[in-house]
Amino acid sequence: MDPFASALDQAAAVRRRDVSSTELTRAYLERIERLNPRLNAFVLTTPELALEQAKSADEANIGYPLRGVPTSVKDLVSLAGYPVTFGSRAFEDYSLPIDFFPVARLKEEGCPILGKTNLSEFGTRPTTEHGLFGATHNPWNLGHSAGGSSGGAAVAVAAGLCAFAHGTDGGGSVRIPSSCCGTVGLKPSRGRVSAGPLLGEHWAGLSTDGVIARTVSDAAAGLDAIAGHLPGDAYWAELDGRFADAATPTDRKLRIGFTVRSSTKVDDEVSRCVREVARLLEGLGHRVTEGGPDTEPFRTPMQVIVVAGLGSLPITDESKLEPFNALGLALAKQVSAIDYVRSVDAIRMHSRIVVAFWDSHDVLVTPTVPRTAPPLGTLGADLSAAGDDYMDFVGFTYPYNCTGQPAISLPLGVDSRGMPIGVQLVGPPRGEALILGLAAQLEQARPWSGRRPKLN
Repeated sequence: MDPFASALDQAAAVRRRDVSSTELTRAYLERIERLNPRLNAFVLTTPELALEQAKSADEANIGYPLRGVPTSVKDLVSLAGYPVTFGSRAFEDYSLPIDFFPVARLKEEGCPILGKTNLSEFGTRPTTEHGLFGATHNPWNLGHSAGGSSGGAAVAVAAGLCAFAHGTDGGGSVRIPSSCCGTVGLKPSRGRVSAGPLLGEHWAGLSTDGVIARTVSDAAAGLDAIAGHLPGDAYWAELDGRFADAATPTDRKLRIGFTVRSSTKVDDEVSRCVREVARLLEGLGHRVTEGGPDTEPFRTPMQVIVVAGLGSLPITDESKLEPFNALGLALAKQVSAIDYVRSVDAIRMHSRIVVAFWDSHDVLVTPTVPRTAPPLGTLGADLSAAGDDYMDFVGFTYPYNCTGQPAISLPLGVDSRGMPIGVQLVGPPRGEALILGLAAQLEQARPWSGRRPKLN
């Protein structure tokens, strides 16, 4: 079967017994073995586990929508009995005997887990090149960044190494690599996916698990496969039906705002793509106006929370940290409990102002990132300025981690060098269904499924 076939098409083929989950799993494992040395998307493969899960999926009669479809998990979450390094030499030999919530859900859904994907150390950089396992290479140009921090996951999907992938998103880490690699990246609402059973709230609720896929409907089905919460979770958003059912072109006429304004310059080709999408939406009958909320007040308190989160990790040997996180840990030691509480309060208070934008709008359209994937070794290259470089790069994404709203990056353009351009849709609180319907309409009007990187 075509490794680039949609996850839902693969699941349907398994149900019809046109192909077995075992055959799909073996094919992906062979493709990973052949292509991964050039891409460095996977840092660990788990063939015994995956084939055992595939065998169970082939024998099962339970009709989970993605049963038998191979996937991957980011090495920021625990897969019981396997290493969970967080991309850091400080945790190179670390493992836990438990599955984190989204991993347990994927197992329950019958999705064979092919292995774990690469990330920046602790997920703190928006490019995957500085952690324990080295750089992940963008399949559209191997000399360019895959984005981050879920860079390995986005490359795995873009290169046809798995059907869909798990990622995490604390400031854009699902959407940014999706923009860089030409995939669909869905960050759900705060509370859609439990942080349990080990974590209470990651980065004061800014971080969540998400899905990277090739189609809107696959992203929606992937969210169905990991969503849910545990009793006592700090946040939860109750499920109301299946997200996959919402991933059909909307027939509603929506109030859509768009903006290309940022704290940094947005490349002309990226800005042009967003404006083209805005005109397309207007042509589809939506009411489109230019403008968006002021999200700049989130910037400093967001940085305090991320640094404090880094400081909370049980790091026993600081000498093993890569330079950016070593600097971050030093800063964390200067952050007081009062600083942290004030930063959380600042985010919560300004979120009320930002979310009020959705009183008069249904969706906001922005670039996902201000430029296409940069060459490796360039983003944040100057350590003294790296923090500001990164905040500029994630300026369109991190605000909606602060507010907890759902957002999705769609591969709606290509620049003059053939590198993907992502366009972000941000919905109202708990508005996944709304943005999935609009995303499906855009996918139908401006399809991207025929675009694939040239890999042998």
